[in-house]
Amino acid sequence: MREKKCKFILFGILMVLTLRLCFINYKAVTGVTIEEKGNEPVTVWNTDSDAQRKAIVENERIRVDVDTKKSYMKLYPDLYVESIKPVISLEKKKIAYLSFDDGPSHITSEILDTLSNYQVKATFFVLGCTITAEGEECLKEMVEQGHAIGIHTYSHNYKNIYSSVEAFLKDFYQDYLLIYETTGIKVNIFRFPWGSYNTYNKGIRDELIAEMERRGFTYYDWNISAEDSVGTPSEYRIKSNVLKDLDSYRNPIILMHDSSVNKLTAKTLPDILKSIQEKGYVFDTLNHREPYQFGRH
Repeated sequence: MREKKCKFILFGILMVLTLRLCFINYKAVTGVTIEEKGNEPVTVWNTDSDAQRKAIVENERIRVDVDTKKSYMKLYPDLYVESIKPVISLEKKKIAYLSFDDGPSHITSEILDTLSNYQVKATFFVLGCTITAEGEECLKEMVEQGHAIGIHTYSHNYKNIYSSVEAFLKDFYQDYLLIYETTGIKVNIFRFPWGSYNTYNKGIRDELIAEMERRGFTYYDWNISAEDSVGTPSEYRIKSNVLKDLDSYRNPIILMHDSSVNKLTAKTLPDILKSIQEKGYVFDTLNHREPYQFGRH
């Protein structure tokens, strides 16, 4: 009996010491002290304590970060579009989606003529900085021929566009306005320079994608690349890169380029189109296809 009583007393002492220690730590962390005012205990915050000052600074930092993240949502109130509504065909039809980046240029006119000769529709992701008077005519011709136009940013300068969400929106908006003023079309599809997953945008990727989708825009990556802007490819290599994996996809998205340096792309395009058609494919524009996006497939 005496042993149980001793254990009980020891337990009580330990509890008191534990509670006192917790209270001391609480005061140290929060900067709280207990003072007496008359006969009543009063809780007093020590606003000059290091812990309290650090808490205030941290709360202010969090508030500023949140406000900053939300601030870009208020930019460019006219940069909102109706999202695409792709029609998913139930037919077992093989459809290829040909896309061109980095134009328009003098090469684009030749490509448009070839597409017209083969009755093929394609999608052009255009750069605002390349649009000259001739380029404006190319954009109008794209619309007249039934091609789709997408945004590929204005500058394609990774140091600028991927430095922040605000910087991307500013550059994107410049291209958006230029296309609208030229064609009267509010473009609602785009392609990230170097694709949606790249080493340049990793710091803002998720936040940027969320903001662009919130504004109604849909982005498209690709699953086949002609590699026509890498090194100095030959006509054979460009065609081989397109055709080697074509049959791996029922609905392939083919990446090609129509910048001023892609003369071989324009030269080999007729042979590429003929070969794809011989494999039983028809062509359509990307705004009629469900999105294909890196990291989501």
